[in-house]
Amino acid sequence: MIKTASMFLWAFILLAIFTRPELSVAVEKMDVPADNPCNASISKMIQSYQHDKVFKTLIDQAFITIQQVPQGYRDGGNPWIDKSFVDMVSFFAEWCTFLPEAKGSSDTGLKYIEQMDLFAYKNPFARLAFQTAPGIDLFDSFAKERGNFLNSDESTKQISQWLADPRIEKEEYLIPDPSAPDGGFKSYNNFFSRRFKDINKVRPQTMPERDYVISSPTDAIVNSIPVNIVDESTKIHTKGTQELNISQLLAGSKHWKNFVGGTAMSCILMPNTYHHYHAPVSGKVVETRLVPGALLGMEDFPKFVPPSGNVGYHGASFGAFESYQRGYFIIDTGKYGVVAVVPVGLSTVGSVIFEEKFLNAKGPVPVKRGDELGHFLYGGSLVILIFEPGKYKSAAIKVRLGNQIGLFDTSSND
Repeated sequence: MIKTASMFLWAFILLAIFTRPELSVAVEKMDVPADNPCNASISKMIQSYQHDKVFKTLIDQAFITIQQVPQGYRDGGNPWIDKSFVDMVSFFAEWCTFLPEAKGSSDTGLKYIEQMDLFAYKNPFARLAFQTAPGIDLFDSFAKERGNFLNSDESTKQISQWLADPRIEKEEYLIPDPSAPDGGFKSYNNFFSRRFKDINKVRPQTMPERDYVISSPTDAIVNSIPVNIVDESTKIHTKGTQELNISQLLAGSKHWKNFVGGTAMSCILMPNTYHHYHAPVSGKVVETRLVPGALLGMEDFPKFVPPSGNVGYHGASFGAFESYQRGYFIIDTGKYGVVAVVPVGLSTVGSVIFEEKFLNAKGPVPVKRGDELGHFLYGGSLVILIFEPGKYKSAAIKVRLGNQIGLFDTSSND
């Protein structure tokens, strides 16, 4: 679903289909283990590579044009250099049953997500391969099958390790069976979407009676989005769009014009944190919508997830948000105008889940700052907050006495 692909690129693809000699990729000899939970989707991917000339050309050209990542960003550089579709099939088979591990103050939650996004790093062929048919549907099928695995009892193997990590703060959460090493969780997603015992105690709202206070929608890395919020009439650059195109991001919303020229901030959720998101302001939810979209294909993953850990910082590209699976809530605050809350399922997340009372509302739904709006299941996720012009200057984040401003590295005492 890349709207910015140039006619030149498509002309090149068509030329390659009819003039390029076939690459010697021994896909015919490949099969996927029958017991792999993603057997059906990976097998369809192989069949599409064998029989769909456009998909095969895109994949082959993507491997030919794999770009090296910035020096020092990742040990070994881009893992897709000198690889082929055969290697990708093996990669998907391994990814299907991958379970993240906690390691001190870090974890492996982004391991395969990072590698898949590096396939698309500054590589338009790779992004087209999985953001247009049939690739977008193939990957959606893979994500659903992997999601089924993460909802199964086979996915509980690493939960005990996570619960032993002090960063999880397990005493604050509802644990089905506190005496069990895995906490009695039925699946990894059951653990991932865990709830607090008493959210008002462990995450109290700052000055809840003050209507001018804006709260973080969840536990997150928060950065302002220092780019122009534009509309659909603004030309979107083929490479590295920095503008936030509000009409595309809020696809179908009648309120998008309110935000042109406004401000925004991104709230990035990390794998070890609470994955429910809440209303940052009080008012009435006047519109909601789930928007289908791509599940992978970030153009510049190293800029979005830098070694510093400041995910979504000022140098990040924000154009990808307009393509990913997402949803939105429009909250009318009254005197402060409307505020958009946009949960985005970055990189493999097709599970942008709304609370039923908002999803099926027949009219405006009153909401208080801190009320739950929805949640994500496993993958990379963020929530974007968007404000009308002149209502909020999203520069440095303001905190009050006693609010968290950082975390020590829990592995520093090892």
